[in-house]
Amino acid sequence: MRVLGKNSWKPWFVAALLDISSLHLLLKKQQPNGVETAELRRRRLMLLVYLLRSPFYDQYSKEKVVSAIRAMSCIPFLSLVAEPLLEYLPHWQSCYGYNWAS
Repeated sequence: MRVLGKNSWKPWFVAALLDISSLHLLLKKQQPNGVETAELRRRRLMLLVYLLRSPFYDQYSKEKVVSAIRAMSCIPFLSLVAEPLLEYLPHWQSCYGYNWAS
């Protein structure tokens, strides 16, 4: 990231490719045990985190996430969570965007 910059797609693609290939190798195993099944579930879920990492987030996901949170802010009681979330979302994304998957 430091060499290529925040808006470079290369680190994003390399990390995603490594995670997907690692998941594929784990899925090739015939019968995973309980611990491995839980790990597979966790890794599949963590693939969704790539939608919240720059540059994908900055170019594609940001508008959809913000509009979904704004829609939730119109619902009573959800506005208590949605409004602060909307306020802190840029800060959280800039601080934790590269560390969420670890």
